[in-house]
Amino acid sequence: MRFLPLMLLFLCPCLQAQTEGVDTPEVYDHWRNRVVQIQVIDQQAQTKAATGSGFFAGRPGWVLTNYHVIAGLANQPGQYRARYLSDNGQSGSLELLSVDAVHDLAVLRAENLAPSPLYLAAQAPPRGSRLYSMGYPYDIGLSIVEGTYNGMLEKSLYEKLHFTGSINPGMSGGPTLDHSGEVVGVNVSTAGNQVSFLVPAQFAAALINSTRDQPVGEDELNRSVTAQLLQNQEEISSRLLSVDIPTTQLSGYRVPAALAPYISCWGDSEEDQPNLLARVYYDCQTQDDIFLTDTLHTGVISYQHDLLSTSQLHPLRFYRQLEEQGSYPQLYLEGEEKTVTNYRCHSDFVDHSGVTYKVSFCIRRYREFAGLYDSYLTLTSLVSNDEALQSTLVLGGFSWDNIKKLSARFIQAMSWSDPGS
Repeated sequence: MRFLPLMLLFLCPCLQAQTEGVDTPEVYDHWRNRVVQIQVIDQQAQTKAATGSGFFAGRPGWVLTNYHVIAGLANQPGQYRARYLSDNGQSGSLELLSVDAVHDLAVLRAENLAPSPLYLAAQAPPRGSRLYSMGYPYDIGLSIVEGTYNGMLEKSLYEKLHFTGSINPGMSGGPTLDHSGEVVGVNVSTAGNQVSFLVPAQFAAALINSTRDQPVGEDELNRSVTAQLLQNQEEISSRLLSVDIPTTQLSGYRVPAALAPYISCWGDSEEDQPNLLARVYYDCQTQDDIFLTDTLHTGVISYQHDLLSTSQLHPLRFYRQLEEQGSYPQLYLEGEEKTVTNYRCHSDFVDHSGVTYKVSFCIRRYREFAGLYDSYLTLTSLVSNDEALQSTLVLGGFSWDNIKKLSARFIQAMSWSDPGS
């Protein structure tokens, strides 16, 4: 046995050379029995409420998929159950073993079906490699999509692979394979136009290695997801708090710009003729989030700066416009009563860097995930009668301590100097 790794070292190039010439039909025929459709069944209606894909990985009988595919089962186990359907028509029940909500992964155990598991690749292939995505799109049967690997997704808070191929609804949770049948990534989402994304196989391997071969209870699952979300937001906050906040200029103001490479910013200017306002805006946000339920996504950072000015409005009408703008922020977070509480808000005036700001702060807590909160911070400057800055910071799924720290850093990064002086 001591010589086995050395033997494999010599064998692997030969095996790869033998498989480099495979074509799409060969890949499909060879691995089709490792991929199944996953159906989430409503217990009362006794029919499909959601479908996705999965594949056998890890131990015999274990099925890997996306968390969002089986979110109903995870969040409301009394209302839903899960089953698999194979390409040859065999079906059976599925039990939930573990989840990684941050990377949108889940492991289930299949009843009476255990083909040889697919192997998870230890590293990504060279950029430009041909890949094959498999799954059950639109509930129309097993399909294979050929595409290419284009590296890690840039400006992404949560690591994903860029796959140039059409991953369609229903293929979520299926495998994307290289020419030798190793799983490079797990199908997760698409932006259309041949732009799709995969969860790297390394995260699937980590979840499998931490999974026990027994169903997870509702309370244990909740504790596990809570711990994952708390650790994730702590890592994000630590990185953001360890560096100076970059700023950009808007008239006499310096305001927070792109806080990190995974945050994208856009800006433009426009005339709001009906309200007699000129607007220059600067918007920044993370490009992805963490799926918890259909109405609750978390792990979000977004902020917006609006420089508003007028040459026609009386100061009282201008201030009224500012109040209306601040009352209906363009940034918002989803959520419903069963997942989050109502916002609790407080307003006050804060003097900072020679400017008086009206500050409104709102916060709500997560009902199921203790220690996590969403927050809104809105600042309106009071410098002149014809120009004002409104800035809004939204944090989704952070601890109370980190919300306070990040909000304070956001305010501290802002400054003003009279452009006429």
